[in-house]
Amino acid sequence: MIRIIFPTLLLITAVAIFYFFTNPAYQETKKLAVEKKSYEDALDNSKKLQEVRDQLLAKYNSFPATEIDRLERMLPNNVDNVRLVLEIDRISSKYGMPAKNINISSDADSKKERDLIGRDNRPYGSMSLEFSVEGPYSNFISFISDLERSLRIVDIESISLSASDGGISRYDIRLKTYWLK
Repeated sequence: MIRIIFPTLLLITAVAIFYFFTNPAYQETKKLAVEKKSYEDALDNSKKLQEVRDQLLAKYNSFPATEIDRLERMLPNNVDNVRLVLEIDRISSKYGMPAKNINISSDADSKKERDLIGRDNRPYGSMSLEFSVEGPYSNFISFISDLERSLRIVDIESISLSASDGGISRYDIRLKTYWLK
């Protein structure tokens, strides 16, 4: 009888040890192996990203400083209202049409922007600028042409014309400009 009970007890003990100790430890080891693999993948991705960053940095550093300055003037990384107003005044004064009644408003003030639900995830910001110039139509066309060729990105939203008898007209201009956030 002992010959049957003793091996049966050993077999039951072995099964119990497997289910209560060995199997949970084995399952934990499998989880750790999967976690280790994910960390190794993350480390590999990190190395690849560092290589890409280094390549992009090398490319960026290969550009002449004048070109980088032109890019920053075209799409600045801040609002820079003063520089925009000075540039517009410089262009308009070139044609004897100094900018007057300058009014700056951010697009966050507009009804369209206030009606948006949720956060604004755009990578750029924008603002509107309104001003007036007075002069002959030919000078105005030249002014608009120079404004179009300027480095700063601007969208002309509206132009209103008030004609006068002396050939001098008043032009109310509303434009929108952008910057990187």
